[in-house]
Amino acid sequence: MAWHIFIPDSLLEETSDPKIRTYKVGQIGRAAAIFGVEHIWIYKAGGKDGKFIKLILEYMETPQYLRKSLIPLTKELKYVGVLPPLRTPHHKLKGKPKLGEIREGIVIRKGKRLYADIGLDELALVEGSGEGRMTFKIVSLKPLKVVPSTPEEYWGYRVHLTRKSLAKTLKKAKLNLAIATSRKGEDVRKVNLPPLEGEVGFVFGSPRKGIMEILRDFNEDYPFDLILNTIPNQKTKTVRTEEAVLATLAIFNFIRRD
Repeated sequence: MAWHIFIPDSLLEETSDPKIRTYKVGQIGRAAAIFGVEHIWIYKAGGKDGKFIKLILEYMETPQYLRKSLIPLTKELKYVGVLPPLRTPHHKLKGKPKLGEIREGIVIRKGKRLYADIGLDELALVEGSGEGRMTFKIVSLKPLKVVPSTPEEYWGYRVHLTRKSLAKTLKKAKLNLAIATSRKGEDVRKVNLPPLEGEVGFVFGSPRKGIMEILRDFNEDYPFDLILNTIPNQKTKTVRTEEAVLATLAIFNFIRRD
């Protein structure tokens, strides 16, 4: 099973403060990491911040020792100091290398040989081929050698900026179960939920518009499997998108079986 969340490019439309904007995106990334979301989709909803949202989310997901090589420092990253650390399994501390350890790295070519920066004091010789950012397993300590590998545990999320409307983005994701969140939806406590299997998507609206209103703006419709109110009896006039993401994922985390 893989979890997907869908957020609008208008997520930040109610604030112009660059520090707060960075922090709000950080709350999305942190919630995604806590509950093991593997895909974050940014769909077109009339906003102008899709590229910024993607940049911040990818910066958060990248291990600290790779950020300088993979993500050039720009003015948009001025306030990344307010972002919460993910502390996911692929965000390794420096420490000493361990045989069999899985680490993220970036491939560096030196002559005919390939090496990987995996966040240690020395580069590791790569047995195999590849380029750019990859996942490696340490197979030798002296000399330090790695091979490309696929982790078995949660290894962060991927960010997709589709520049497509919500319905088209959902179709692109090829979900097995699509769940829309809405204050006008069915009370999550009163619904017989289907098994959470395959590719499961949770869809969130913007600060000013709900999902159905966003769909109508683009003359679209989508056959959601469920439309749920995941914060029944809310005591505030509105719930921010980042708050809805955290609340919704927390509820479904209780019933997932994987």
